[in-house]
Amino acid sequence: MVQRGQQKVDLFKALSHPTRREILRLIARKGAVSYKELTKLEPKAGVLYHHLRLLGDLIYQDEHRLYRLTDEGFKAIEFLDTIFLEPTEKSIHKYITPRPFLEMIEGRRLQIILISVFLLTSLIWQLQHEYVQLFIFIAPLTPKLIPAWHFPIISWILSSAILTLIIRVIYQRYCSFQDVLIKLIPGLLILNLFPIFLFLVHNIIVEIIIYFCLQMVSLLFIISAVSVSGRISLRKSALSVIPLHYLSIILYLLIKSVGLL
Repeated sequence: MVQRGQQKVDLFKALSHPTRREILRLIARKGAVSYKELTKLEPKAGVLYHHLRLLGDLIYQDEHRLYRLTDEGFKAIEFLDTIFLEPTEKSIHKYITPRPFLEMIEGRRLQIILISVFLLTSLIWQLQHEYVQLFIFIAPLTPKLIPAWHFPIISWILSSAILTLIIRVIYQRYCSFQDVLIKLIPGLLILNLFPIFLFLVHNIIVEIIIYFCLQMVSLLFIISAVSVSGRISLRKSALSVIPLHYLSIILYLLIKSVGLL
């Protein structure tokens, strides 16, 4: 009896993880593979089952319980071979952007851990009174009306909403707000390190260097996050994120000019 996948999947979600792409390519190359063969790609049974479940109707098991591609699976392989953008081992993207790392952020437990760490580290902004986080920009402002630790949380939510809207409207790619929200956390966690360095370092030159380094690394993480969530190229992702960065600066100048906060 042929058992076909019951779950209709979002193709971009199914292909968003390197292990799932390897599974599809292995099946396409060999025609049919056993569960034992797939454990060579992912030895943990629970994790492998998770990937197989997310591949949904791209694969099925035949009467011998071998995994094969469905018609949708063959279309997915064609997409991987012709359109899908994936940095190679020699690609400079592998070294300057953390896209492979962000693709592996899955599972409710890991997401809860990331959110918890982000919320806790946001409290660190109370250590200083000279900067706040506006969207994805560290602004030299002294918070008066709102506690400093509120800003990274508000910025996280608003930045995720704006970037989700950009991906959907401009690039016509469906991505969930929740996925963008989670993928942005590593980049924003980097910004949350700034108050610690500011507390420990008392040399203005070193502070400036740390400021620009953290801002740049965070920007690369956020660009990669948008690329992974929207399944768009890093170039298109940068064209989405950089305007948000400028918007952050414009917001800072407006607040500074009218004396808010």
